Amino acid sequence: MMRRRFRTLVKDGKRNTKGSVAIEFALIAPIFFLLFFAILETSLAWFGSMVLENGMKQTARLIRTGQAQNSNMTQQQFRDALCAQINVVLSCNADKLYIDVRSYSSFAGAAFPDPINPDGTLNPNLNTYSLGGSTQASGVDTIILARAFYTWQMITPLIGQFYANMPNNVRLLSSSVAFRNEPF
Repeated sequence: MMRRRFRTLVKDGKRNTKGSVAIEFALIAPIFFLLFFAILETSLAWFGSMVLENGMKQTARLIRTGQAQNSNMTQQQFRDALCAQINVVLSCNADKLYIDVRSYSSFAGAAFPDPINPDGTLNPNLNTYSLGGSTQASGVDTIILARAFYTWQMITPLIGQFYANMPNNVRLLSSSVAFRNEPF
């Protein structure tokens, strides 16, 4: 008698499995999609960071070789040149992209502000534009520190709190290029 009941239960259990895959997917899907979008967004942020880095290297070369100084390039023209390099991935909105170019007479004398204030907000003093001169013309080395900062808004829930370095799920992407001006 017990064996018959057990066989009946086993047979019924095998027959009534409709919908179990849907229930299992419903349990796992939120975690899967959260992980998928977190990987996707982190990858996009890293790609954006690499585009900003490459664009800043290319644009800072205009200063290093004296092309910016000889053509009296303004801060807006420098910004436009950088935007031409990065607009594939990053937008050039004034509230997202910040450019800071400073000149120094030596590497040891370089003092520059942190991009993020102690309260986590962006430093408003990231707008200096000093190209320096030719090493050959002045006889003094001109050291340039060119920095670009981009505020990347994180949209994936829960991941922003781990990856963001500013309030409101914002990640600050940055690129810095330091060099000695070439003789021109």
